[in-house]
Amino acid sequence: MLAYILANGDFPRTKERLNELKNADFIIVCDGAIRHLERHHIKPGLIIGDFDSIPKRLAKKYSHITLHIADQNSNDLSKAFYHGLELGFDSFIILGANGKREDHALANFAHLIEYSQFAKVMMRSDFGEFSIHTTPYKFSTYQGEQLSFFYLDPKIALNSTGLKYPLNGFHPPALYSATLNEALGDKVIITSDHPSTFILYRAYKR
Repeated sequence: MLAYILANGDFPRTKERLNELKNADFIIVCDGAIRHLERHHIKPGLIIGDFDSIPKRLAKKYSHITLHIADQNSNDLSKAFYHGLELGFDSFIILGANGKREDHALANFAHLIEYSQFAKVMMRSDFGEFSIHTTPYKFSTYQGEQLSFFYLDPKIALNSTGLKYPLNGFHPPALYSATLNEALGDKVIITSDHPSTFILYRAYKR
């Protein structure tokens, strides 16, 4: 089952992302992000967090679907994700995870790696999407799609098919070393000398 999680970063502005939220079967909202759904007349499934940023009027209006968790050792996104697991969801699309405070955004991206151990998780914005995969990995694409790969294992030796800048025997010395690439056709294959997890970023057409 798929659940959307709306974090309290930058709210999506593009028609595609707004339509996703409007058509979502279930949305878990992080605290004050409910203000955005209210403005767009989108119905939440659950509001979760420590309620330090939700307007009192909305807290009262949605009191029947709120879950207060005061744990300060976990951010609202993690509270939403792990409660979503408890509800039986095994696939998540996260919106609003970046923008505003950069430290929050960086923490959210780090959590993406953690969450992927328990469910299929993707983070989307108006500009692109992040997802977690393990080599070998093959995916459909299109000529000119802008791709970035973030590898967490500096000892890995990478190989690729279908990229403008091939990763033949490439050992990424840093997390950013395999970013800003481009698809040559309709398929990309990433392999390595041993299975390894990586973050894939796919930029949307503008």
